[in-house]
Amino acid sequence: HETFEKPLDKEITSQGYCYQALIYLYLRKNGVKNDEIDTYINYLTEFAFYLFSNSKLELNETAFNKFLESYLAKFNLPIKHDLILKNLQQTRIIAIDSFSNLSFGYSYLYFFFVGKYLAEHLLENKKTIDSILNNLHVNANAYIAIFISHHSRNSYVLDEIVLNSMCLFEKNTPTSLSKDELSFFDNQLDIIVRAALPSKTSSPELEREKRLKAQEEIESYREDELLEKPSINKEDDPILNLAKELRRSVKTVEVMGSIIKNRAGSLEKSVLETVFLEAMNVHLKILDSFFEIIKDEDQQTEIVDILSIRLEEIIKDKPKMPDHDHLVKISKSLFWNMNFSVVYGFINKIIHSLGSNKLSSIIETVCDRENTPAAFLVKHGILLWYYKNLRIDEIADRIRDDGFSDTAKSIMKFMIASYCSLHPVGYKDLQKIEQRLGIPSRKLIQRNS
Repeated sequence: HETFEKPLDKEITSQGYCYQALIYLYLRKNGVKNDEIDTYINYLTEFAFYLFSNSKLELNETAFNKFLESYLAKFNLPIKHDLILKNLQQTRIIAIDSFSNLSFGYSYLYFFFVGKYLAEHLLENKKTIDSILNNLHVNANAYIAIFISHHSRNSYVLDEIVLNSMCLFEKNTPTSLSKDELSFFDNQLDIIVRAALPSKTSSPELEREKRLKAQEEIESYREDELLEKPSINKEDDPILNLAKELRRSVKTVEVMGSIIKNRAGSLEKSVLETVFLEAMNVHLKILDSFFEIIKDEDQQTEIVDILSIRLEEIIKDKPKMPDHDHLVKISKSLFWNMNFSVVYGFINKIIHSLGSNKLSSIIETVCDRENTPAAFLVKHGILLWYYKNLRIDEIADRIRDDGFSDTAKSIMKFMIASYCSLHPVGYKDLQKIEQRLGIPSRKLIQRNS
C-alpha cells in the first residue's frame, strides 16, 4: 500500500520554478529589495543543508546559534540577522514554534533548498548525492534528487539514477507479456474476472465517489495492523529485504518519471527515450521475477493450500461449511485473481509514473521500437489517460496477433473499462468498443459464468 497507493506528491515534484518565483514574490511583498534577494536565498540554502547534514528537520535555539555562527564565519551578512529572520518568519518560509524551534514552514521548501545546495556543490558532495540516489525508497531522498536535477544541468545525477535503475532486479529480463511467456497464465483466465463496460445506470461521478470511499477505507488501516512484526533481525529477513528493494525500484521509477516530465523540453530526445525505456523496464523486470515464482507448479500448490487452510479457519463456524474440494477451488480462484491484480497494477504503475501529455512522441517512439505486448499496453494506457485518445481499431488489430497473450488482452480491456467508468463516453463509442474489442456492456467487473 505504501509503495503503490502513496506515490510522490506531484504538487511538490513538478513546480520547482513556481517555488522559486513564489519565494521571490513573498520576499518582495514583505519589503525585501531586489539586491537583497540573493542574500536571503543563500541563507536559506545554507540553512537547509545544515539541517540535512545534521539529520534534523528543526533546530533548537542553541543549535540554531551554532548554525548562525558557522554561517557568519563563511559568509558576509550585509543585512541585520534579526530582520532576515523576521521577514522569513512573516512570509512563513521559516517557522518558529512555541518552544523556539526553527524549521522550514513547508517541507517542499526544505527539499528545494537541499537540492539547490547539492546541485551547486556537486563535486564535493558526490558521496552524499550517491547515498541519496542509492536510497530513493526514502521519500525525502526522492524529492531531493528531483530538485537536484531541477537546479543542475549536469548530467551526473540523471546518469547515476539511470545506472542504478539498471541494477534493480538485474537478474531478470523485462517481460514482454507475450503468449510464449504467459501460456501458464493464459491457461487460468477462465477463473479470472472479466472486464465489462459500465452499465447504463452508472455514472462517472458515482464511480469516482465509490473509489474514493474505498481508498479512504484502505488508508484508515494502520500499517502495524496489516503487517505482522518480524521476530528476526531485519537485515536477515529476505521478505523485508525484498520489500525494501521493491519500494526502492518503484520510487526510483517515480523519480525518473518526474525528471523527464519536468524537463520534457530541455533534455535531448535521446536522453528522454533512454530514461523512459529504463524506467519502464524496471517494472517489467519485477514482473518477470514475479512470474518466475507463480509459474512453478509446486509453489502454486503450496500457496493454494495455505489459502485453503486460512479460509477454513475464517469460515469454520459458519452453518454451511464448503467441503475441501470447494475450498481448494475458491482458493485457486483467489490466487489467480490476485496474480492478475499484481500484473495489472504494475502496468498501471508504469503508465502513471511515466505518463505525461508532454512526452507523446518520446513514448510512442520507445514503445513502437520495443514492439512487445507490454510496451503496447503502456503506450495505449498513456494515450488513454493523458490524451483521452482511444485508438480502437489499432488496438483491435494488435490484440488479435498470435504473439499477444490472452492475459495482456485482458489487461487492455480492464484499462479501457476502467477509463470508461470514470469518464463520460458516448453511447455510439461504447457500442464500437463492445463490438471491436469484445468488452460487454454490463457491470465493470463480473465473474465468468
